[in-house]
Amino acid sequence: MSVISSIRDFISECPCLDEFNKAFSGVEFAKVDLDKLEEDAASYMIETVPADPIIKRQVNGDTIRRVAFAFCSRVFYGDVENIDTSDFYENFSDWLEDCTRDGKFPKLSAGKEARKIRATTNGYLMDAETNTAQYRIQCEFIYYQKRRI
Repeated sequence: MSVISSIRDFISECPCLDEFNKAFSGVEFAKVDLDKLEEDAASYMIETVPADPIIKRQVNGDTIRRVAFAFCSRVFYGDVENIDTSDFYENFSDWLEDCTRDGKFPKLSAGKEARKIRATTNGYLMDAETNTAQYRIQCEFIYYQKRRI
């Protein structure tokens, strides 16, 4: 499984998603997609973001790597909903920090070891329409990878 797919699966298990769902009573959120955000409200996506994948290369060829990604949602847009969305993204960022502190990371294949997952921006409004909006928060996942032989 690819690293970005592991990140998607990991984010899908975030307890904040259930709490956010409760804010939109009666709306069932879809799964977390990869590089595809549905047009309907209450959808999520992990979007890959361009970034240099290698942070540091060791003398022996091992590397410290990064996957930059954005977690995006399409939600209802309005005064009350915007506050709920802001709260959600703040909680999501805190959850990522907690995961790093507690050593809970996406599952990686052999030869890779997770080091850190974190938000690199606050959640922000990307695009607003009449009654829905796209919000996003940029993040990064840092991991160690042994040199392939």
